Amino acid sequence: MQRRSVLAGAVGSAAVAAWGGGIAEAAETAAADARRLLGPDGRPDWGAVRAQFRLDPDWVHLATFYLASQPRTVRAAVDHLARQLDADPELAPTRLSLPDGPTGWDRVRGSLAAYLGGEADHIALTASTTIGLGVVYNGVLVRPGQEFLLSEDDHPVHQAAARLAADKHGARVRLASWFADSARATTEEVVSAVRSRIRPTTRVLGITWVQSRTGVRMPVEAIAKVVREANRGREESDRCLLVVDGVHGLAAVDADVARLGADVVVAGTHKWLFGPRGTGLVWLAPHALTQVRPTFGSFIGEEGAAALSPGGFLAYEHAFALPVSVAFHQTLGRSRVAGRIAELSTRAKRGLARIPGVRVHTPAAPAMSAGITCFSVRDHAGSAVVDMAAERGVRLSSLHHDSLGYARIGTGVMNSAQDVDTALRVVRDIAG
Repeated sequence: MQRRSVLAGAVGSAAVAAWGGGIAEAAETAAADARRLLGPDGRPDWGAVRAQFRLDPDWVHLATFYLASQPRTVRAAVDHLARQLDADPELAPTRLSLPDGPTGWDRVRGSLAAYLGGEADHIALTASTTIGLGVVYNGVLVRPGQEFLLSEDDHPVHQAAARLAADKHGARVRLASWFADSARATTEEVVSAVRSRIRPTTRVLGITWVQSRTGVRMPVEAIAKVVREANRGREESDRCLLVVDGVHGLAAVDADVARLGADVVVAGTHKWLFGPRGTGLVWLAPHALTQVRPTFGSFIGEEGAAALSPGGFLAYEHAFALPVSVAFHQTLGRSRVAGRIAELSTRAKRGLARIPGVRVHTPAAPAMSAGITCFSVRDHAGSAVVDMAAERGVRLSSLHHDSLGYARIGTGVMNSAQDVDTALRVVRDIAG
């Protein structure tokens, strides 16, 4: 470590020593928590993982991907940093420490880069997916007459970010459809639709990695190949940029974000990654760094992706605890997390498909889905299904602003097969 980091660690240690056992005790507690996550065979103990979350035991929680509960290790890290700030506010933003050493913007970006499979210099930090999308679309170098191509199934805030930017720069937004039936969507159908709809004036193709509206997992790698084909012979200012809303794919799908082939990936880190609330990221491919201008002044840096990070004072105890969330997932193993999510969502889809009067709208194939399973019950709006399930002790979710209004089951690593089976019994009861 640099001398500056060593000094920062010393200052942080002094601050936390004033309110208890200090750094060493906190570090040992964090290490013990990590050990408890794994069984004797080194594989995740899912019961121990569930115990990390203080979810109300009187409910079956299958909507935690909306505003996620945080594991004990993350809560402890946030509290650890908050105590330092309360004891000596001048420690922010450069001299705060986690139990194992100094933290700050460099460490946050470095830990995320290791998880994403990329470089820290290619990551901007934001407070949410919505803010990240705004930063990207508002900052893209676009000319009058060019267009942003999105889908009808993208989240309204994604569409809004594109529309606001288009209105400002004299561009336009065009909405397309990538599949005829979400439940039967295939890679071939999606790729064919994307290929046929990209035009010479398409400056941005915006897609959603895992759609919150349908549960469809878009084949980003295959779409990226189509975009590369469309860009052959184009000038830099005419290149189509592939922008991905990745919030429901990050930490739910076993893939290196930096190797998906996208130009930009935007994601909140407070959902499937279990990061502190109010945290998010924007990853940009090296060649895309010159195609997006900063919207705000940055507190992180003036070069590359760092310059895109909105400045301003924020909840440093949340932002600087992100490395603990990453470590939590790395302890479990990304492939095992994704496997567990797929196992439970497959159980949900198969069970729902056997209930008369219920229609599943998410593809059955694991390669075309992730942790969100969308379904409808005959003669009931999705919001009504959610309310009736709540009366029976099961938390589901729906997009209340959505005309489709499907009900959704979200299966995370804190869930069990028993949770899914309980929800299936409740849906069967609602379906009559």
